[in-house]
Amino acid sequence: MMQPRFVAVLALVLASPVVRAADVDPLLPADTESYISVNVKQIVDAPLFKKKLLAPAQDAIREVGDLLADAFKDLGLDPFRDIERLTIATPGGLDTDRGLIIVNGTFDTAKFKAKAETAARDNADVLKLHKVPLGAGMTHDVWEVVLPNQDLSLFVGILSNKALVASPGKDYVVDALKQERLKKKGGLKNKEFQALLEKMDPKQSLSLAVMGKSLGKVNNELIPPFVTEAVGGVEAIGGTLTVSDEVKLELLMASKDAEAARRMQMALDRLVKLGLVGLSLLGEERKEMGLVLEVFKTVKVSSKGKVVGISAKLTQDVLEDFIGKKEE
Repeated sequence: MMQPRFVAVLALVLASPVVRAADVDPLLPADTESYISVNVKQIVDAPLFKKKLLAPAQDAIREVGDLLADAFKDLGLDPFRDIERLTIATPGGLDTDRGLIIVNGTFDTAKFKAKAETAARDNADVLKLHKVPLGAGMTHDVWEVVLPNQDLSLFVGILSNKALVASPGKDYVVDALKQERLKKKGGLKNKEFQALLEKMDPKQSLSLAVMGKSLGKVNNELIPPFVTEAVGGVEAIGGTLTVSDEVKLELLMASKDAEAARRMQMALDRLVKLGLVGLSLLGEERKEMGLVLEVFKTVKVSSKGKVVGISAKLTQDVLEDFIGKKEE
């Protein structure tokens, strides 16, 4: 007899738009049950980003200060040209030292290593070098970044001039380095979740897939109880964000049965109505809330069988109007 969670994930796979099945990224940890992949290059190349968001994004980096700009210069890195994709993969559960960040792009590995060596020499208490064994007598550099005011470090490994990885768990970085060396085909322990990832379209601006248990227990006083109760019935989530001349969000949430999906739809409909009222009041005082309100007005919630769908969009006209008001 099939487990309820398998049935829910299967329903989500079947409800997703039909795309050619693709292999999962071989660098993904085998225990992955939460996945976010941002197609940075697609976003940066999108007409909306080029026309309205590129300049503010560049200004934001400059406003952070010369330190960040100098770091990019030393690394020979243009974040709007050289970074192609950012992927975050984590297992189920609430452990904070699990998971892997994968950054794909074009990197000057010599400059990266030179910058790391200089930083480690000048700030040995913040940056440390580990020589990790990969087998057959081979070792590889893994850099440990001690995060300020945190109990965790971030371990970073440069796989090639096309990929680097980072994780709060050194074993995840070491496994990725070994996987890159062996060039093996990737695979996940959770085959149902792998099937969901294989349905994801890599051309989308953002792809999201999460098993329900990876969401953790919602405990936030700001979230109404009827919402936390409904979300508690989510078995899996899949969705995409598309940036072109506008921004479109599509989410699918699979529940254990049709009744749970109906309750979820009712709760989300109620949340959207409450959000519209609250944002209408806040929008009079804060321009940013006015933008969120316009997006909320486009939200649509539907259900079919065990799957609940949510869609929303941000049009170019609304964004242009918001930027115009902000500059006044």
